Amino acid sequence: MTNAQPPAGDGQPSKEECAHTLERVYEFLDHELDSASAETIRHHLAACEACLDTYDMEHMVKSLIRRSCGGDVAPAELRTRVMISMTTTRRDIS
Repeated sequence: MTNAQPPAGDGQPSKEECAHTLERVYEFLDHELDSASAETIRHHLAACEACLDTYDMEHMVKSLIRRSCGGDVAPAELRTRVMISMTTTRRDIS
């Protein structure tokens, strides 16, 4: 059993369902959602062509970036500066 909601009364997902799906599409693409949330997104994409089109486009862009930049490694100096910046920011927040 899933938490997926059936489409609105007219058989089409509501604007709110579409907005929620598109807000979480990157989390879905990155497999960062719990299984119930992922199933809700999957169910919505199966019922909503417009959101599926957006998902497909984002998936293609993400795949292209991964192929084009997947082997790049940041220079050691940049990595050090980022780590120092992150450490400084954490101390400022605490």
